[in-house]
Amino acid sequence: MLKKIAIFSLILAAFSLYAEGEYEGKLQETVVTATGFSDNIENQIKNITVITSEDIQEKGYNNVEDILKQAPGVNITQTGFGSAVDIRGQGRFGLGTSGNVSKAVSSVKILIDGDIAMDTIDASHAYIPLNTISVNDIERIEIINGGGTVLYGNGTRGGVVNIITKNRTKEGASGKIYYQNSSYGTNKLGFDAGINFNNKFIIDLGYENTNGKGYRKGEKESYDYLKGGLKYNITGNHSLKFKAARYNSDETFAGALTEAQLLNDRKQSGDLSHMEVERKEYSLGYDAKITDAFRLSLLGYRQNTDKLSPGTPTTLFKDTKKGINFKGNYELENGNIVFGYNYIDHEGSRRQTIFGTPIISVDLSKKTNSFYLLGRHKIVDKLEGTAGYRYERAEYETNRKVPASVMRVPGVPLPVRIPARETVGTKKESNSAYELGLNYKYSDTGNVYVKYERGFRSPAATEFVDYAPGARTYTLNNIKTEKFDTYEVGFKDMLWNSFVSATAFYTKTDNEIYLNMDHGVTSGPATARWTFHNLKQTERAGIELFAEQYFGKLRVNESFSYVNAKIKKVGDDVSASTTHKFKDGQKIPGVPSVKATLGLDYEIVDGLKATANLNYYSNAVDNYNKKIPSYSTTDLGLKYKHQSGFGLTAGVKNVFNKKYNVSQTTNTLTGVTTYFPADERTYFIGASYEF
Repeated sequence: MLKKIAIFSLILAAFSLYAEGEYEGKLQETVVTATGFSDNIENQIKNITVITSEDIQEKGYNNVEDILKQAPGVNITQTGFGSAVDIRGQGRFGLGTSGNVSKAVSSVKILIDGDIAMDTIDASHAYIPLNTISVNDIERIEIINGGGTVLYGNGTRGGVVNIITKNRTKEGASGKIYYQNSSYGTNKLGFDAGINFNNKFIIDLGYENTNGKGYRKGEKESYDYLKGGLKYNITGNHSLKFKAARYNSDETFAGALTEAQLLNDRKQSGDLSHMEVERKEYSLGYDAKITDAFRLSLLGYRQNTDKLSPGTPTTLFKDTKKGINFKGNYELENGNIVFGYNYIDHEGSRRQTIFGTPIISVDLSKKTNSFYLLGRHKIVDKLEGTAGYRYERAEYETNRKVPASVMRVPGVPLPVRIPARETVGTKKESNSAYELGLNYKYSDTGNVYVKYERGFRSPAATEFVDYAPGARTYTLNNIKTEKFDTYEVGFKDMLWNSFVSATAFYTKTDNEIYLNMDHGVTSGPATARWTFHNLKQTERAGIELFAEQYFGKLRVNESFSYVNAKIKKVGDDVSASTTHKFKDGQKIPGVPSVKATLGLDYEIVDGLKATANLNYYSNAVDNYNKKIPSYSTTDLGLKYKHQSGFGLTAGVKNVFNKKYNVSQTTNTLTGVTTYFPADERTYFIGASYEF
């Protein structure tokens, strides 16, 4: 399959030399992720992918996860607690029963409107509320492959995904009503409406409801999304904006299957889990253009995420984030300076009960203060340089209480009495990041750049604590901050009617953190043990290629990304009782070496467009070094939009009904491999009306 994509791409590239097409300004696309303020792609010393609202709407996506699956160089993995966005081979680290812990959760930053991160403080459960934004509310998604610590702080080794929501620019009343039906009886219904009073006062309101069943037996989903906003343009240079959003979901999802279960019936439920999520977000911002050269932005926000997992035991996660972001941009004669300050007060708790009796109480806190400075300066006519620095100080507090209890252990005739225990710990971390880059604009459309970045990922609040069942106590460890160095070279240009981008990178990480639950113990939770460790060094190196051609009404794009992700040196920080260990030189688990995409958009007649997308993932290995097979999927879509505002969409996903798995994990204690099967062929059809 990969050879077919490569051959077809070469044919299209050769054909583009002779075809008549229209340059559609790819280099002039506006992005904000790279600097925090609007700028063109051609000025960026980064590899950036932009997914527009038009791309999103015509392909029938139900959630953010579906959108990112199609993005060049992006791999979506299933963690058991939700989905993770993996860029540049972050993979899944863990031994014992923890082999499905995604490193992408703490190494790829998901942002809303460039300011509010979607991470949760309890990183041990690898959950990012990725799908809590309505697809219809997205203006575009900007993806930076690799880096971003200077502007966005802790945890950006893999990259940054910036989900930018819509702003109403059309004067007067405007809006959209839409409905979509897709496989498994899934129905999505929503509206988006607002009024723009002479670009002075703008009101926004939107609502969406989705409900249906899932691919596997017993799966169900239902969610509501409500958003509202007010914007007041005080003058042409000063504005206030308020946004609020609420997301509620009630979902039953199937568990992992063994190989025997998978072969018998991949649609069977396994162990069903029930999860209820509520996310609320409020923000108030002020934007000012002080002079033609000087702009300021100030934003305050609050984000609450509650996740309830009822059952035996019942677990309630609460996550609260309050923050202030201040940033400015000052234009100079030969460049500009971006500067800013961030404050985040992040708190979380976990309450676990069995039949109403408390068994675990965890409280976490992290307060972060940071400031940054990023400058760009024209050195000579066509050569410009960038330099940036960030200082970040974090203060942690963790409080873990476990009441006294009695637990039966398999093989032990008498109940085991577990005494009450409490662990309270505080820690302070100070880290710095910096980047240097050169950008040479060798023509009106082409540039080549080199970049170096020194970044960090400070430990999560839960990673400071180990559990030793022998003493039945929690202990504070000496886990170290991850530090990484990234070297990158790339170029972008318009060649005839084709946009071409190529990037090569190398990232070396010291002290990468992983969770170990493999200590030679196979019995129940009373004797289970978990510890956190640092690997001495890991490496990720690769190339990223993207091209897009324009043949009149036909637009074709291809991407190819290769990453070699491996554990360079394990080091000595591993418990002696571990039965299965990582080895020097082994591949990082859960990382396909290659992802390739091919997309076609053809305007059949005015208003009617057909799309086709192919995604290919190469082999990978799981945490036990077992092979994860390669797979490819193909999607087809059709979109019609009439001048009156009426529109239709329809399509088929996974056209050839490929059977593959979104996740594969092996328990290194038992050797049992489990899988999360992916959907087979699905359909969607929808209608909308815009006014």
